[in-house]
Parts: sequence; structure tokens; C-alpha cells
Amino acid sequence: MNQPNSPGREESIVSELSQVLPRLPKYARLVWLLLKDPSLSAKQRAALMAAVGYSISPIDAFPGQLDDLVIVLLTVRWILGSIPREKADEYLSGAGLTAEIVEDEFQLAKRSAKRILRRVRKTVGLAGVFMWAFGKSLMGQIKGK
Repeated sequence: MNQPNSPGREESIVSELSQVLPRLPKYARLVWLLLKDPSLSAKQRAALMAAVGYSISPIDAFPGQLDDLVIVLLTVRWILGSIPREKADEYLSGAGLTAEIVEDEFQLAKRSAKRILRRVRKTVGLAGVFMWAFGKSLMGQIKGK
């Protein structure tokens, strides 16, 4: 049985996420189709451009591309859920995807992120998590949020 920090568990995460890789060009096409939609609100367009910008940025919340994948999938999923179903299906079809594939891959990325966060928490300990949360709260207060 794999322990949370065992190499087998890490290989499992990589193996699961590698299933998404062949569809990345399809997701890029979907993002392009969505960005070209004149009916998207400024908020939706900004969120999509921010997700794409974050995904190509060298700065990551976590090493690797897992956070990029989660952010892009979350944003795409949000936008698809906020437009008429017929239009969403049209964009998905144009990109060679389905709503089920997007949802399944979002859930996969989310599960993987949770496993990695658990591993980080065990590695740095609870004190590290509190320090991170304190730092985030402090930055929010500094920025006036």
C-alpha cells in the first residue's frame, strides 16, 4: 500500500495528470474560441486572460504545472457554466472536448492538488501552514482587502 509521501503515490499523481497532456491543444483551442466570443463580459474575459497569463508565467504557487492546470480548468469551467448551454456545447465541440471531459479533468486536477497540499502540510508541518496563512492574511491587510 502506498503511503502519502511514497514515490508510488507521486508517480500515481503524475500518471493521472499525464492523461490530460494530449488534450492541452484542445484546451488552448477552447480558450481561443472563448476569447473570441463578443458576448463574454469584461469580467469573464479578464478572468480567462489572467488564467492564461498565470499559466505561462514562470511564477508558480507549486512547482510544476498543476496549479496552472487547476486555474485554467476552473476558469474555463466557470465560463462554460455561465453561458447558454448550447453555446458552451458549440465551443466544446469546436475544440474537440465535452463538458464531461472538462469536469472529469477538473476533478482529477483538484484531487491531485489536494494530495500535494496534504504532502506539503506533512512536510512543513502545521506551523508552516499557519505561517503561510498568516502571511497571506497580512498581505491582504496591507493591500487593503
